[in-house]
Amino acid sequence: MATRRCDSCGEHQNKPSKPPVHPWMLPEKPWSRLHLDHAINFMGRDWLVITDAYSKYPCIHPTSSTSSRATLDLLEEDFAHFGLPHTLVTDNAPTFTSEEFQSWCKERGITHLTGAPYHPATNGAAERLVQTFKQAQRKSSLTPKRALQELLMQYRRTPTSCGFSPSELLNSRQLRTRIDTLLPSPAHIAQGKQSKEASKSQMTPDLKAVVKVTRQYKAGDPVYALYHGPRRDKQPRWVPAVIKKSLGTRCFNVMVIPHGPVWRRHWEQLQPRYTTEEDNEPGEEVDTVSELVTDHPMEILETVPQTRRQTKPKGTPSVPEYGPDNPRRSKRTRKPTERLCC
Repeated sequence: MATRRCDSCGEHQNKPSKPPVHPWMLPEKPWSRLHLDHAINFMGRDWLVITDAYSKYPCIHPTSSTSSRATLDLLEEDFAHFGLPHTLVTDNAPTFTSEEFQSWCKERGITHLTGAPYHPATNGAAERLVQTFKQAQRKSSLTPKRALQELLMQYRRTPTSCGFSPSELLNSRQLRTRIDTLLPSPAHIAQGKQSKEASKSQMTPDLKAVVKVTRQYKAGDPVYALYHGPRRDKQPRWVPAVIKKSLGTRCFNVMVIPHGPVWRRHWEQLQPRYTTEEDNEPGEEVDTVSELVTDHPMEILETVPQTRRQTKPKGTPSVPEYGPDNPRRSKRTRKPTERLCC
């Protein structure tokens, strides 16, 4: 306790231990808070260093003067590209504490923040960029101007800890460099995939596919029409029919032979039937209810025909009827009941 009360000991004691780091809050959007600093007398001239707190996007300008007017001219050049920020963070250098600089910020609605004197950690983002800039200049064998251009190009396109580059966070796009000329662009990759899919859809890998694509029907052609109703065990799935009328490029009216109803069938619901001309002669047509035909020829609608019984001549073989109202069960001959009378 006596040592703590000693004025001489207090005046010459060491610095206290560093407190926990208190980081700046991350801005809600890019180019909202900028950190500024000067690299004085480096490579024979002065440099203005600017970094965005949100995207880490750097801007570095060589300058022959660190006056407020020269600094404001460089800031206005960057602000013409990216707009005005909300906040500027600097140290307490005369360049930034001058009345000209303060009034310039006030006129544009920019909040100017400064840290404690001789405490560069407050403006650590700008100080760190100055250090990175100096190291890159010392390592490069190029001229200072060319080395600066290479640094800015690589720095702006290198992903940060969040996985996105400063250019992507600020401008929503990645910068194109010489290495991109060796890699296919996303647009070319997408076009290649689309062309590949289109070529697949147009390919005809076998003869069956070629026949299917080139198959055409006209009125009177014998076909097999697909039957969608309930079927008995041995009742065929494909029913012999004849093309009656074309309803479009791929829809047709077909009549089940010899006395069946008229159905509407799609091109994919028909199969060619190879037979003689005698087999193609249909019997008398039955009256049918007009089907619902829309303007779209590709639409598939199931028909609901209504048939009237016809008197068949004796000796005509029995042919299964495919009307929707007819029962699918077998028929038996009904006989009168014989009863034994007492």
